[in-house]
Amino acid sequence: MRKRTIPILALVTAGLLLAISAGADASASIFRVVPSVDTATAPISNDYLFSTASITPQDGWAVGFVSHPDTTEHTLAEHWNGTRWTATPSPDGTSGSQFGAVAAVSSKDVWAVGLQNTNLALEKSATLIEHWNGTAWSIVPSPNAGTEGDRLTGVAAVSANDVWATGYFSTSTDILPLFEHWNGTVWSVVSVPNVPNRFNFVRAISAASSNDVWAVGSTVDTHSGNTDELILHWNGTQWTVLPTLPIGQNDLEAVHAVSSNDVWAVGRALGDNGGESRNLALHWNGKAWSKVPVPNVGNSVNPNFLSGVTALSSHDVWAVGAATGGADGVNQSLIEHWDGSAWSIVPSPPNPNGSPSTTLGGVSAVAPGNVTAVGTWNSAQQGNPGLRTLVITTSRG
Repeated sequence: MRKRTIPILALVTAGLLLAISAGADASASIFRVVPSVDTATAPISNDYLFSTASITPQDGWAVGFVSHPDTTEHTLAEHWNGTRWTATPSPDGTSGSQFGAVAAVSSKDVWAVGLQNTNLALEKSATLIEHWNGTAWSIVPSPNAGTEGDRLTGVAAVSANDVWATGYFSTSTDILPLFEHWNGTVWSVVSVPNVPNRFNFVRAISAASSNDVWAVGSTVDTHSGNTDELILHWNGTQWTVLPTLPIGQNDLEAVHAVSSNDVWAVGRALGDNGGESRNLALHWNGKAWSKVPVPNVGNSVNPNFLSGVTALSSHDVWAVGAATGGADGVNQSLIEHWDGSAWSIVPSPPNPNGSPSTTLGGVSAVAPGNVTAVGTWNSAQQGNPGLRTLVITTSRG
């Protein structure tokens, strides 16, 4: 765990870099590793990519942050031009800045959200929102709701004057959902009534339309210690918290709305009595949420989780994450596909540079045969150990 900054995603928190065994022949993968940019420096440093947005096959973004040896973190934004990834300068906030999510309206209208530290000694954070206008990234003022810290973990763009950012904020007693809306001029906080517990973490958001927006995360009962999925919906007027499903303890990490009656949320089902987590997929059919079987790698002692989801249609949905690969506990990326009938594991490509471990955090798609996922791989380079950026994309299919 890095000092001074509270991590932005579960991928960097407890259980980070869990991940898989191969589970299938990597040589048969329709995915390939695409070189991406690392700006970390020796002796020990890390580069993370958490989220990606595809505008066209020749125009895409990936965001995360860089952790340097001085433990100060810096925003990281990389752009895809159809041929290669390049790092694009993005400003930091007051200190210790991170990107956690990115969404695009167009090639000249892209939003990235995250956090910035306002008090390193007290580990207090504030919201960070930046905008790409086709030429440069700039910080756009964003409000804060908490007294003990705020962070943004997800963003969804409906139009140039309709963008949502979500996350959570802390008070002296509670952790509560944070929703902010862009109306084309200013960001403002939108309140959420009737949260179920004192500790609530919203991690992702997706919009089917301006009056049909979904957000997911987890809620913790401070009395029992149980963690349940947190699902919220915007109907154009207000946010509503949906009742918890009777399916055990769960934690949702990502959501994607294909249409008003076709929404996917993914994460992990938490094992009882300290058992390991397993992949979790929930589906909204326009009337109700239900749990859909999704395969895992390994047996019940191998942790699995899904941290990103995207869809091209109701029968072409992709989810990514990681799972533990055996007694040695090394990490390997996990890719799953929904064909309209069932989820199945898709072979991951060979790890870059012979890395012993990889994990995927986000995924986006613009056309069949054009799916991009981002994450990290573990570098074993002597003199500069740490995590490096990972981008994979479909080469066919």
